[in-house]
Amino acid sequence: MKKIKYNYKKKKIKPIHLFPSLFTYANALCGFYSIVFSIKGDFYNAGILIIIAILMDGFDGRSARFFEISNEFGKELDSLADLVSFGVAPAILVYLSKLYLFGTTGMLIAFLLIFGGISRLARFNVINTSSYFLGLPIPVSAMLVSFIFIADINFSKYIFSYIVIILCILMISNIKYPSFKQLKIKKQKQIIVIFALFLIVFFANVFFDIKKLLILPPVFYILFGPFLETQKYKKYAKSN
Repeated sequence: MKKIKYNYKKKKIKPIHLFPSLFTYANALCGFYSIVFSIKGDFYNAGILIIIAILMDGFDGRSARFFEISNEFGKELDSLADLVSFGVAPAILVYLSKLYLFGTTGMLIAFLLIFGGISRLARFNVINTSSYFLGLPIPVSAMLVSFIFIADINFSKYIFSYIVIILCILMISNIKYPSFKQLKIKKQKQIIVIFALFLIVFFANVFFDIKKLLILPPVFYILFGPFLETQKYKKYAKSN
C-alpha cells in the first residue's frame, strides 16, 4: 500500500504583504476609540475618529492595489474592520446622542445601520465590481453620520431616525453607485483639481460656516445613485 505524502510547505509571506493590513487594523482601532468616545459623550471626537477610519480604509485598498497584493485574508479582515468602524461605531453614536430618547425603539432604529452594513459588506464580498457599487457603500453612510456631528448640526431625534432608515434602505438596495477605484487623473489635471478645491474651500470659509458644508459631499453622492436610476428608467420608458 502506497503512503500518501503531504506537502507541508507553507507559502512565505513577505513583510510588504502585511503593509495594507496595518491600515486595516488602524481602521478598526479608530472604530473602537470612536465607540469609547461615544460612551463618554464626546460625539464630536467620535465622529472625527470614524472619518480617520475612512481614510485608513482608503489607504488600505490603495496600498494593496499599489503593491499588487490580493488575498482572501485581507478581504475578510477589511470587512470585519469596516463593520466595527462604519457599522457599529455610527450606530452607537446615533443611539447615545439622539435615539436613546426613543427607548427600545431607538435601539432597533440604530441597529439598522449595523443590519444594512452587514448586508452591504456581505454582498460586496460576493459581488465585487470595479466600475460601480451595488447599494450605498457603508463608508459613505458612516461619513454622513460623522459629518453631522462634526459640523454640529442639531437634528432632532425624528430626523435622525429618518436618516438612519434611509441609509439602511440604500445600503441593501440594488441602486448602483459610481466607483472611483479605476479613476485615473493626469498630473496636470490633478494640480487643477487641487487648486479648484482650494478655491472652493477658501471662498466657502469666507462666506459660509464651512463646517456646515461638510455634509454636502456625502449627501450629493447618496442622491447621485437614485438620480442615475431615475434617468435610466426615464430612458427605458421613452424607448418603449
